[in-house]
Amino acid sequence: MTITAQTIVEHSLLYWLEDFQQRFNANPRAAKLTAGWDRRLLVDATDSGARYVLTVADAVLVEVREGGVAAGDTDGLVTMSADETTLIAIFSGVTNPSTALIDGQLEVYSDSRDKVKLEALALVIWGL
Repeated sequence: MTITAQTIVEHSLLYWLEDFQQRFNANPRAAKLTAGWDRRLLVDATDSGARYVLTVADAVLVEVREGGVAAGDTDGLVTMSADETTLIAIFSGVTNPSTALIDGQLEVYSDSRDKVKLEALALVIWGL
């Protein structure tokens, strides 16, 4: 599918997260990059309240599920917070997450090594 402004707004955040999952799992470079990097990514849409957890295990994005995480369950957790439109733009590949972070549109709570890993994944998956 050609991604345009129209196709972005026609689809939900969940659609783009599942699209990201397919791109991630189809990319051998993403698998190599995430070897030994088992993490959960909490995607938090600050304006709509939508929350999704993406689980990376054994270099595969194994799950995209609606909901959050239990209080105190923060081991291996990376949190990405932004308004839903920004998150859609990031996961559709239209907006570079590094740019969104620098511009204050995206907040990422994690270890600094995880942030570098996320930036590398964006480069590998979308060539940003």
